[in-house]
Amino acid sequence: MDPGPPFTWTVLGAGSILPRAGFGPAGYALRAAGERRVTLFDCGPGTVRALGAAGIDLAEVERVVLSHFHPDHCLDLLALAFARRNPAVRCGPIELVGPRGLSDLLERGANTFGTRGWARFEDARVLEVDPGASDRVLALDGLDLAFAPTLHAPEALAWRAELGGSSVTYSGDTGETPAVAELAEETELFVCECSFADEHAVEHHLSPSGSGRLAHRARARKLVLTHFYPGLAPEDARAVAARNFAGPIELARDGSVHVPAPRP
Repeated sequence: MDPGPPFTWTVLGAGSILPRAGFGPAGYALRAAGERRVTLFDCGPGTVRALGAAGIDLAEVERVVLSHFHPDHCLDLLALAFARRNPAVRCGPIELVGPRGLSDLLERGANTFGTRGWARFEDARVLEVDPGASDRVLALDGLDLAFAPTLHAPEALAWRAELGGSSVTYSGDTGETPAVAELAEETELFVCECSFADEHAVEHHLSPSGSGRLAHRARARKLVLTHFYPGLAPEDARAVAARNFAGPIELARDGSVHVPAPRP
């Protein structure tokens, strides 16, 4: 009997900070097969609301992993902290993982809302990593993480998660850089940003051609395009990316669920 995929990757936000129906700011939920526990990757505005739409309970969120500190990727951390303090919700401890500076971000955010601690996490374990560190591996409970610096903000990271004998690599925000391709080497699911059409390409984001080249260089098993800005039609992005990547290409949209390609 087919045991099914080792994990699911649920898209909570497949867009940017700009308004676009069906494409909210960045947020993703990783769940191992047979588990209730969920790890969030990024937590942009609307992520907490999107949890409900995806059928994910607040108490199931055991960890948040941040790629960087731009508001479209982290602003709902404060909403998550506030929601967890509601007396109707019973949540256990939570891990918050991200670049160096995460603790300061959380403290300043909590202080913004006064001394009663409405936006302060209770029972949180904060893990900060240095993008320039030589040791770029974290062994967490039930999840092995690796990271690499990206071509974006100074603190920006891409993340790779290993679980159930498979892997998913999340590019975060990045331009075209070998570091991300190396991190994603032979990954079963490569979730890669694809912000602007080729004719509007910029250095610190990817266009469809760049996303395809990174996936090809990484020898990824499957590519999921995400982080679409208005003006880039996802189907057009897939057609352009396919010129450089011969493997399967899926398109992220709020609420879509993706699974890794099977290992050969």
